[in-house]
Amino acid sequence: MNVFRRTFTSVSFIAPIIAGKMNNLQPRLQTLAQLIPPLTASMHKGECGRVAAIGGCEEYTGAPYFVASTALRLGTDIAYVICEKDAGTVIKSYSPDVIVAPYLRSVDNPDRTLDDVQSKIERVLDKVHAVSVGSGLGTDTNIAESVRRAISAARERKLPIVVDADALALVCDTPDVISGYTNAVLTPNAPEFARLCTALGIPADQQPIDQTAQLVATKLNGPTLLVKGPRDIITDGHSIFVCDETSGLRRCGGQGDMLSGAILTFLAWGQLYKRGAWKSTARDSIHKSVPMHAAYAASMLTRHASYLAYEECSRATMSSSVLEQMDISFDNKFEEILKAVKPK
Repeated sequence: MNVFRRTFTSVSFIAPIIAGKMNNLQPRLQTLAQLIPPLTASMHKGECGRVAAIGGCEEYTGAPYFVASTALRLGTDIAYVICEKDAGTVIKSYSPDVIVAPYLRSVDNPDRTLDDVQSKIERVLDKVHAVSVGSGLGTDTNIAESVRRAISAARERKLPIVVDADALALVCDTPDVISGYTNAVLTPNAPEFARLCTALGIPADQQPIDQTAQLVATKLNGPTLLVKGPRDIITDGHSIFVCDETSGLRRCGGQGDMLSGAILTFLAWGQLYKRGAWKSTARDSIHKSVPMHAAYAASMLTRHASYLAYEECSRATMSSSVLEQMDISFDNKFEEILKAVKPK
């Protein structure tokens, strides 16, 4: 495994949107570091975050595993995967570190009612600090309804939510499932973003993508949008982060799931930070913009891990190669800063 730890300077920026123009400012990595829990000998299991990834069906078992494993590699303590019955044993075989709950039921496995599924999911939601939905869900209508209910339950609990992949189809069908909720991050790729634009009645190709993303975020009125591409565009409708951290040249499936896992991690840490679980000497406060900062930090780390994996594996790069670089990516970006941003 590649273990060199060079630090790369991102040319990304945060910009408030003023009259259609962006006023470029360098981001403060010290600000992002506020979201990272300090490791101390007095900590207990779960105090660095508990997360859940809802996803995984008979066909797609790797996606939720990548979400949960990324969260664990970045430093969360506990990661659940809530998946479909037929995916459970497969995902359990990938790693003993992930807690697998095969609660979802497809139309072909109707041995559990939707109400029973909802009850079991809610018991997990009561334990975690953040949840992601969508990775490897598939298109089964029973599973889709369970995820719709899970999103509603997460909103009731004021949990941060990452909405990715197949769950974005729910947003296209019924935008109200997530609109108005500020503690959420949506992560569409180019085709998913185009479908989201169509669903909201916004032309997808008549203006620069950062402006279109702003319109979509404004229309959703709350969630943060991370539009994946050559540059990742992150906006809540009020301000924009643009991350063009150098990434690898391979586009193997699963990297978006790792991005979701990284966002999930920083959102969970943000919940704990806002509760005062730790304090930082950094001067910036990000209490009101955790989703934006979480999305930016995750984008930067995932892209850098992709770069490191490609440097080592070239065309042979797989998503598992990227996963193996996540901790190194984290250290390259934050190791020195964490020494300077000392906890109180």
